[in-house]
Amino acid sequence: MITNITNEQKVNYVRILAILGVLILMIYAPKLWITTKVFPVIPLFDWLPIPTNPLDYILAGSFFLLQIVYIFQNKRWQGLLILALYIYLSLVDQNRLQPYFYQSFLTILAIEVFPKKTDYKKVLYAVILVFFATYFWSGIQKVNGEFYIQWLSALEKHFSFLPHILLEYFTYAVPWLEASMGVLLLFNKTRKFAVLFILLMHATITFLLFYLGYGYNVVPWNIQNMLSVFIIFWSLKTINFSDFFIKFFNKQKAVILVFTMLLPLANNLTGFYDNLLSFHFFTADLNYYNIILSEELEDNLPAHIQDFYRYKNGKAYLNMNEWAQYDNKVLFYPEERIINYMNSYLKSFAKNPNQEGLTTLKIYNH
Repeated sequence: MITNITNEQKVNYVRILAILGVLILMIYAPKLWITTKVFPVIPLFDWLPIPTNPLDYILAGSFFLLQIVYIFQNKRWQGLLILALYIYLSLVDQNRLQPYFYQSFLTILAIEVFPKKTDYKKVLYAVILVFFATYFWSGIQKVNGEFYIQWLSALEKHFSFLPHILLEYFTYAVPWLEASMGVLLLFNKTRKFAVLFILLMHATITFLLFYLGYGYNVVPWNIQNMLSVFIIFWSLKTINFSDFFIKFFNKQKAVILVFTMLLPLANNLTGFYDNLLSFHFFTADLNYYNIILSEELEDNLPAHIQDFYRYKNGKAYLNMNEWAQYDNKVLFYPEERIINYMNSYLKSFAKNPNQEGLTTLKIYNH
């Protein structure tokens, strides 16, 4: 029975779900994990060596197989090695820092950062911080004008039969509802209500993804979160909500608090730290670009890139999300340094890469 599972079992089940989510999405997007493909890899550091064929296949295959072994053997060194490989692979290509991978590996970090003989209640409380942050910060980051505009526009498009005022009120309530669910998970009296709300939210999102016919790559993530939240919180009993933050405090918990509280707060207040790593999930305020090409550059780019040309007002442009999704099956990672890297990459094919006006960057989703 779900009400009788131990803290150790909860941690173990959530660990398995985190890895299964990654494995399913690696199967869905296999080219994301290799470097020999149409879409260029984008390393965080220029000096970082990029593995080529067959080494990229060996690394990706080892990463995949090690996770399968980790499901059944559950050795701490395996979890730490998986984390190290993910960090390295993400440094090689930042497009691998998708929110569903990041949350899974942050969950693994919250488990394996503790020595193996640690009281599982301490480990569980660290894992809970990951799920609290997922809902709390995802809600807080949605408090922006772009979210209200785009969300209301989508609701009016698909639910035009409902009163406008109802859609408007619901739009403004969504960020606070989601953030409050993260908070309500912390209290005994409100925890089951929050669990049921979160289950309904993920179920609705999953239904809409199939109904609208896109975004299938986030379906496993939604199912993973539904199961994980139910397993962790449904039977959980606590004394004080502050225990999640201050009880069992040590250097390991401090590490998890940095990733779940300090860095998202820094992102929210100052923009420091990446948006997707600060739980900017479906917040509508991330920048996605088209790169408009000059006639000279249009003619000089390789044929495999020209296959992705789109035209508007006689000008050729590249939609970075469309191009990224063709090979990687994921959206283009939405940070300024990434689009600047791609801009420089495209300019490198010109006779004079430093020439003015070769490209124009245009944000298309605002």
